[in-house]
Amino acid sequence: MRNLFVRLFLVFFIFTVSCVQISAQWMICNNKRIHSMEVFVNEKKNNVAYITLGGNDVLHFSFDDITKEYHRYVYTVEHCDYQWKKSTRIFDSDYLRGSIRRVPIDEYAESINTTVEYTHYSFTFPNEQLTIVYSGNYRIHVIDDDSKEEVCSYCFSVIEPKASVDVTVTTDTDIDWNKSHQQLKVNLNVQSLNINDTQRELKMVVLQNGRWEKAVWNPQPDYNTPSDVRWEHSRELIFNAGNEFRKFEMTSVKTAMMGVDNIKWFRPFYHATLFTAEDQSNYIYNEDQNGKYYIRTSEYNDDETEADYIWVHFFLKHKPEPNGKLYVYGGLTNWCIIPDAEMKYNNESQLYECALLLKEGYYNYQYMYVPTGQRIGDPSLVDGNYYQTENEYTILVYYTQRGSRYDRLVGYRQFRFAPSL
Repeated sequence: MRNLFVRLFLVFFIFTVSCVQISAQWMICNNKRIHSMEVFVNEKKNNVAYITLGGNDVLHFSFDDITKEYHRYVYTVEHCDYQWKKSTRIFDSDYLRGSIRRVPIDEYAESINTTVEYTHYSFTFPNEQLTIVYSGNYRIHVIDDDSKEEVCSYCFSVIEPKASVDVTVTTDTDIDWNKSHQQLKVNLNVQSLNINDTQRELKMVVLQNGRWEKAVWNPQPDYNTPSDVRWEHSRELIFNAGNEFRKFEMTSVKTAMMGVDNIKWFRPFYHATLFTAEDQSNYIYNEDQNGKYYIRTSEYNDDETEADYIWVHFFLKHKPEPNGKLYVYGGLTNWCIIPDAEMKYNNESQLYECALLLKEGYYNYQYMYVPTGQRIGDPSLVDGNYYQTENEYTILVYYTQRGSRYDRLVGYRQFRFAPSL
């Protein structure tokens, strides 16, 4: 066990964080020192962050740099199309208002009395220095101003509500009844938009639990009228129901809490060992946060600078999978399939094992199976699919009027669906 801790110590300092990147990725970390990336909208954490154009909403961004050495970070903002590719037909002067384009991150503080030293950086947007005047998708790039390296990036959306979105979800789907799927029925009221060609001018994207890599892009509508666009029996809007996220809590280095077997000190880190997990053979209601995590410490007052970092050890009892790999997955991995989070099969213990360096807090996660040669994972191999599962769905509606140079976000709906048990 002590040899494992030594290996983890080396990995911590030499491993470069990477992510299986797709055009739409909620958060991307490009530097091994950057941890605990978070986004809050008016102090609320969503799997998909959005604000209203011209409103009073404020985005709060933060991250930790695992060093007490100050780095001058700046951020830039770019507009993206509905597929999260940089908008090339407009200039930043079109969608940004402000005197500067590279905004320094001036809010930072060093950690206090933690075993892992770090510096906490944070900033808000929009602000007095920079604001936006177009709706749509946006990406914020955080750059080390000295090395010019982009260390991380965040995505968010800005909505101008022009189309109302009505949604119903059923477990009586077009492929099964109260078994393993959930189906969405969507009705868009587009009367206030001047749409001439629905297929060319209107785009819809649907997410389950904020998973962009599993997003449904532009499902074919069943009905189309001058005032409404409807999806009544779209097989593209049938989702695997999945299962509730697993969870654990570690808000103290002194006490093992929910989901944690023990916490021990092995210099120079604390180590938390989770209870060994097994495949889910049936559905059991377990209230979760749909993959999100929240930084918390119960021993001190300031979660941002006094919460410590702990090596968290995951164990899964599951037969070896020769045709694919298993990963720890969720908000704790920035919704990425990352090499750090790969579960390795231990022939001696006959368990899959993984260790991640995480800040004290409350965490949701899944065990994601990725077949060899593929980039998109499936949690149902370990956790199954059960129609009773509570899931969070997000619908985004984009409008590109004929002659327009960018994609406007004109409709947005985010809600939780919990079938009656």
